[in-house]
Amino acid sequence: MVFFIIVFFIHTFINVYLFYKGWKALPSSRLAKITYCVVFFVFYSAFIITMLGRNTMPLELQKILYFIGTTWMGVMLYLTFWFLLTGLIYLLNRFLHFIPKTITLTLFRRIQAIAGYVIVAGVLIIGYHKFTHPVLVEKDITIQKSGGKYKDLKIVAFSDLHLGIAIDKKKLQKYVHLINNQHPDLILFAGDMVDNNALPLNIDKMQEEINQLQAPLGVYMCLGNHEYLSGITSSLEFLRKTNMTLLIDSVAQIDDSFWIIGRDDKQGNQFRKSLKELVSQTDPSQPLFLLDHEPYFLEEAEKNGIDLQFSGHTHHGQLWPVSWVVDYVYEVGHGYKQKENTHIYVSSGLGLWGPPFRVGTQSEVVVFNIHFN
Repeated sequence: MVFFIIVFFIHTFINVYLFYKGWKALPSSRLAKITYCVVFFVFYSAFIITMLGRNTMPLELQKILYFIGTTWMGVMLYLTFWFLLTGLIYLLNRFLHFIPKTITLTLFRRIQAIAGYVIVAGVLIIGYHKFTHPVLVEKDITIQKSGGKYKDLKIVAFSDLHLGIAIDKKKLQKYVHLINNQHPDLILFAGDMVDNNALPLNIDKMQEEINQLQAPLGVYMCLGNHEYLSGITSSLEFLRKTNMTLLIDSVAQIDDSFWIIGRDDKQGNQFRKSLKELVSQTDPSQPLFLLDHEPYFLEEAEKNGIDLQFSGHTHHGQLWPVSWVVDYVYEVGHGYKQKENTHIYVSSGLGLWGPPFRVGTQSEVVVFNIHFN
């Protein structure tokens, strides 16, 4: 609760700042000012209303308000940067006098506001395209173990679907089509199936699409933090409608040839089993694939003989410059790293949370071409 209160006050503070900057650029027309106030309040309150009414509000109304609110969140981020940058330029002009005197403060504010909204709109249009057009990332990996019955293995892996009112059944259909077109032997999903709650997934019967995923060796997943944030009971009820094999601090042997380990989420269950304990339930002489939603403590995978760890959660920050923060916080914020014989890949995610944009990042599906030696 404290976290959401803090977020609410930050959201409100930024909106007050942006409202003031826009207000100063308005013409003196009363109609313009009234229209501005009404439109700005809708943008400011849309996300808040959606979150408060997510369990009771009609789904179609939720979709409209959520799109408005989350789009505005993206605008807030870059418009704040723009106003701060151009405000600094105007402040420097007081000492350096490089702006023509014909540009008054009022004119500067209008140019600042109009240019800001146009530039931010352009950035976010590109960002929306990068979100709605995920790329395929292919990675060849050689594992220094026998693959039993398999010399090679094609695995399609993805994370962070965040299904709900933003990523709906239509988008899910495209994702399933993209994944199936790779003709994988095995499909791995690293958590965060559900976004804010499971209600939209049940209403739209999204399990029908998930159950269209095709791989002869099966579809396996672990839990993410959003399965807990959205209500673990309702999340599990939905997941059990699907054909995916859910691994919650458990292991599965595939065709007597290799193992998949699925960890419970770090934030959802502080009492989850240790990786050492889970590995003890396998045969470490065979290849070990690990699904762990949050890519913390990567040295544990190395110490416990994991051959390939696949994680998500970070979204690679989703929006620049948050991606810089993610790269600083995590040993691997996105992409591939090898630690001794352990291969690690952290996905930026197929879906996303909040603003429907990818700026400086990219939605992705990962294709692992595994070679056993």
